[in-house]
Amino acid sequence: MANRSPRRGADHTTMREVNRSLVLDLIRAGGTVSRASIARSTSLAKPTVSAIVDELLAEDLIKEIGVGSTAGGRPPILLQFNARSQLVVGAHIGARKTTIAIADATGSELTRRELPTPSGQPDETLATVATMIVAATTDEGVGLATISAVGVVVPGLTDFHTGICTLAPNLGWRDVAVGGPLSARLGAPVYVHNAGQAAAVAENVEGIGCGIDDLALLYAGTGLSAGVIAGGRVLHGAGGTAGEIGHCAVPGLADRCACGRVGCLETVASGRALVAAVHRAVAGGRETILAGRRDFDGREVASAADQGDPVAREAVAELGRYLGYAASWVINAYSPAMVVIGGGLAAIGEPLLATVRRVALEHCPEPSARGVEICASQLGVDVELRGAVLLAMQHSETYYRVVFRA
Repeated sequence: MANRSPRRGADHTTMREVNRSLVLDLIRAGGTVSRASIARSTSLAKPTVSAIVDELLAEDLIKEIGVGSTAGGRPPILLQFNARSQLVVGAHIGARKTTIAIADATGSELTRRELPTPSGQPDETLATVATMIVAATTDEGVGLATISAVGVVVPGLTDFHTGICTLAPNLGWRDVAVGGPLSARLGAPVYVHNAGQAAAVAENVEGIGCGIDDLALLYAGTGLSAGVIAGGRVLHGAGGTAGEIGHCAVPGLADRCACGRVGCLETVASGRALVAAVHRAVAGGRETILAGRRDFDGREVASAADQGDPVAREAVAELGRYLGYAASWVINAYSPAMVVIGGGLAAIGEPLLATVRRVALEHCPEPSARGVEICASQLGVDVELRGAVLLAMQHSETYYRVVFRA
């Protein structure tokens, strides 16, 4: 008979970690609690709770803050979570700007820094990120040793398991090691995800999809990607690159994508596509308030559409049509309860969402479409950065709710 003792050991270790996380999360969420109240809430034995509490006190993750009241008998010693015991860092490396945030162990942001994303080599960008983090922690009066985890979000294909960005066309990156170099510079573990996955988790934990176990987010910005949460967990896929819907081929499209291939959905359903549609209309002789300008972006196209500009309105409608196709693919493939439109283009609001809803539901069988809500991101421009912070928290011992881990 096979020796099963290693499995029993693994099970015991896992249970101990779960119990520790339960106790820590209860203290974190409960404000002030006692050992006895923890035992009642978790159904753990009092000696188990006391042993875990002693460990957490020794590691400065919690603190004793005084004595509580009692109807009789020995008064309880009250415990409180030490939010500054460990810090987490979120970094969003965007096509145009890079933002980092330092947060305490509850996720409350302490400070942030923002700079234009360097246009040089990836090493230069990663060095800039590390420098921003060091400067921010120094200004906060804390050292790098207090950082328990760093979450990094990039606009491209990422391998969650290796921390490598396998392809980010809008950054000009291919097979760039992100996690390893940053971890070496900062002395903390670094976890890497794409923008769609991180944004989906942010909306699921703190935004419009809070508490929804089956959710999909279409991240429409400079490019297009998706994040899918199924059964309360992020769908990574075998290679960690699940959700790159922007690089699905659409028959009949002829424009070359930034990835090098022809016909990608991203060429007609992204901020760049929105701007390109207006430029084509101007080249064809159409009149628009944007004519004569070469430097406008998607936000200005949306503003022109709000002012009734026919070319801009048509461009927004075309964008909505293709995003509607993307939403229908996600609905048919994964059957989410909610599809969130995130990224910079979500700010267009109802003029875009109305078309997305109509087209998506036209291309879904009635059983698949039944009850699906399609809505805009609630977290807006902060969704990627909040996703990065939450990504770090997911891998920090001070956080119990696990969404990212496989």
